[in-house]
Amino acid sequence: MTAAAGRTIVIAEDSRVPAMILRKALESRGHTVHWGANGTLALALVREHRPAILISDVEMPEMDGHTLCRTVKADPATQHIPVLMLTSLASTADILAGLREGADAYVTKPYEPDHILERIEHLLAQDPAADRPGEPLPLDYGGETMLLDVTRRQLLNLLLSTYENILQQNTQLAAMHRELSATSQQLEDSLRRTRELLYRVFPRQIADELAAHGRSEPRHFDSVTVLFTDFVGFTKTAESMPPRELIDGLEGYFGTFDRLVAECRAEKLKTIGDAYMAAGGVPEPSASHAVDVALLALGFREAVAEIGRERLPAGLACFPIRIGLHTGPLVAGVIGAQRFLYDLWGDTVNTASRMESAGEPGRINVSEATRRLVEPWFVCTPRGRLEVKGKGAVEMYFLDRLRPEFSDDEAGLVGNAAFAAELATLRAGSA
Repeated sequence: MTAAAGRTIVIAEDSRVPAMILRKALESRGHTVHWGANGTLALALVREHRPAILISDVEMPEMDGHTLCRTVKADPATQHIPVLMLTSLASTADILAGLREGADAYVTKPYEPDHILERIEHLLAQDPAADRPGEPLPLDYGGETMLLDVTRRQLLNLLLSTYENILQQNTQLAAMHRELSATSQQLEDSLRRTRELLYRVFPRQIADELAAHGRSEPRHFDSVTVLFTDFVGFTKTAESMPPRELIDGLEGYFGTFDRLVAECRAEKLKTIGDAYMAAGGVPEPSASHAVDVALLALGFREAVAEIGRERLPAGLACFPIRIGLHTGPLVAGVIGAQRFLYDLWGDTVNTASRMESAGEPGRINVSEATRRLVEPWFVCTPRGRLEVKGKGAVEMYFLDRLRPEFSDDEAGLVGNAAFAAELATLRAGSA
């Protein structure tokens, strides 16, 4: 390695960035480097500086690498200078063409600067006078000197056949890489579609757990607000409706509900016939879950009224809605072996369902537990203690609207800046 230190080297390379990288690597070894951006400039540098080695790209403007090599080797003053060719051309014919022009070695692009440095050290360490026809050829490699008793033709054929084998292997590897890339892309597309489907069925966190582990651990939540809805008179009317009209009607309602759920930071759990179930505070605990679900209930109530105003003039069936809310502890998790379902269990769920069934068309019926959490921002009308199946007398309230001081409209459906600030503070408490 020390034999090649402090040499003068000329680089012929039309691409600035690779030339600068190679130049910096060579200068770090103590060499003096001159760079020509084409063959003509490099030839002038060779004649001026008489370098220890010329490193030349093959494809360059004005004068290509083969012409530069031929010109250098044809001049008695420079023909002793070794020429190392850098090429992106990958065929035996290209190598032979360079050898005919007098090239001493080839390195195929892309290359690592360290590999170039090794080739330079090897070339400069050779004794030009040692290559005599008819005598064993000394070759220094890996710190050892080997005597090769072969003809030049044998050596060239060996090198070319080795090169061709490498090219063939590289071609096969490139084809395998393309196939693997295509397969990988197909797998990524399949995984993306699967994940998107899971996100449509489950909350995002639960979908990620199922995708990663094939299961989701059940969790206990101290406080969740559960919402149930039911269309009044739907079952009886549906018996006489054509199937397509029935499904389109439900889709119109439930599609709107789904959008409102996303806007209010709640989670849709499921639909059972014409009933709709959603919750706030799952699968991530939330300090704002009761307010979020109260806003959702107001949105549901007004959306149903608006859809009714559109359907009535067209002679289509309209369905008033009952909405019930209750807040309390529960367990949430995924059940099922084939058709997974993210569901909730506990008395909180049962009480929320009772709030819905004990409500009135077009009204939002809430429990005492929910009322305590939302009353600072919402108007709640007491209903007194009403009998509930399996629970006895239960305190209930109608959730009517946002309080005037937090409303941006007369109906109390849209929050103003003060409400937005308080809701943001409440939601920040979930972090």
